[in-house]
Amino acid sequence: MKKIIILLLFPFAASAQKNTSKALEKYMQAQMNVKGFTGAVLVMQHDKVLLKKGYGPASREWNVANTADTKFRIGSITKQFTATCILQLAELGKLNLNDKLSKFFPDFPKGDSVTIHMLLNHTSGIADYTEQKEFENVATLSWPKDSMLSFFRNRPYTHSPGTKFKYSNSGYFLLGCIIEKVSGQSYASYLQKYIFDVLDMHNTGIDRLDSIIPMHANGYSKEKNTIKPAAIISMAWPFSAGVLYSTTEDLYKWDRSLYDTTLLSSASKQKMFTPGKGNYGYGMITDSLENHYRNWHNGGIPGFLTNISRYPNDDLCVIVLANTDIQLSNTLSISDVVADGLASIVFGLPVETPYVHTEVSIDPSLLDRYVGKYNAFLTLEVIKKDGKLYRHRNKAADIELKPESNTKFFYADDSDRQLEFEVDKEGKVTKIWFINNENRGEMKKVE
Repeated sequence: MKKIIILLLFPFAASAQKNTSKALEKYMQAQMNVKGFTGAVLVMQHDKVLLKKGYGPASREWNVANTADTKFRIGSITKQFTATCILQLAELGKLNLNDKLSKFFPDFPKGDSVTIHMLLNHTSGIADYTEQKEFENVATLSWPKDSMLSFFRNRPYTHSPGTKFKYSNSGYFLLGCIIEKVSGQSYASYLQKYIFDVLDMHNTGIDRLDSIIPMHANGYSKEKNTIKPAAIISMAWPFSAGVLYSTTEDLYKWDRSLYDTTLLSSASKQKMFTPGKGNYGYGMITDSLENHYRNWHNGGIPGFLTNISRYPNDDLCVIVLANTDIQLSNTLSISDVVADGLASIVFGLPVETPYVHTEVSIDPSLLDRYVGKYNAFLTLEVIKKDGKLYRHRNKAADIELKPESNTKFFYADDSDRQLEFEVDKEGKVTKIWFINNENRGEMKKVE
């Protein structure tokens, strides 16, 4: 009887998967057509493909399209691989996570106070070289590692080692140097032998400006409504903090390896996934999307924005690799928004598919019922002046709310935020939805 039940259920499961895939594809088409997303995405659940596709151009100059197999710079997703190398060496007894930085760099300032553990979870306080104002003057130069270390080693610490979380690419640069010192191999050689070859990740490697990498996407930047080639950066600087390129398929192989002990023991993986200050473990952020436990990291390097999000309890992996760096609302990268949107669709959470907002005329008498204060994770006030609605917050400029229907208004600052009011038969507001980059959050009227 059990086998018969499974056979009867299978058509429904296949239908649900097909419907989910259609919803994912519709969402991504809108991201490409409305938001300008270009890149590749892979959504896998229970080792089945829900979406695997490239979008937009890999090269605008040569009219080459992105595919699911296109190679992209992955930026700070590299840190997961660096952390794995360190944990492997710790398992072999070649280093200890409590080793002091001074063991490897005897003259590094405060080196006796910084541990490998602190470098891994960004609590060392070592200044991030990418945040220094002089960095843009040297970012195109391929300096030797000693010169790059000299660039940041004597800068003031951001805090006492171990006391706070402060993201630092410098810390992961140092980890790469430690890997080379301890293993006796170059960072690239170690990765190749102990990770890429083991996992058959044949389309992943160290990115170099002086090498031609087949099927590698070009990177672009969007400034206002203009797309142009991204600024050039020497790939010597990112090093073990962000030097890798990869594909969606190879990164999925990486995801699969984190479910077994091919690369790391269960104890080492536990350390990687244990959040410290700032929810940051070792090359991995640990939190949740709604109630869905998540391990994830994003990456950003000129021309590229990336995100890999793992939901172990749901056996879901979402990989987003973009080759046009588009920031939404001046704070969120398009890769992060897309990754959250795709996962939300799989989980059946409310997602607003991107569309072009168009102002319409409505009866001015309707505006008064929307005036008031609303609260959820923040408090905002809707006010009326000169016959128009505005979003009002203390110590912030008022933003006009333009109607696109009788109950839905969009922010006039091109931030892709909307307020949608639900009203009863008497026209009284029962609830309000705050929509920000496709995510919907309910707000209660408090005044």
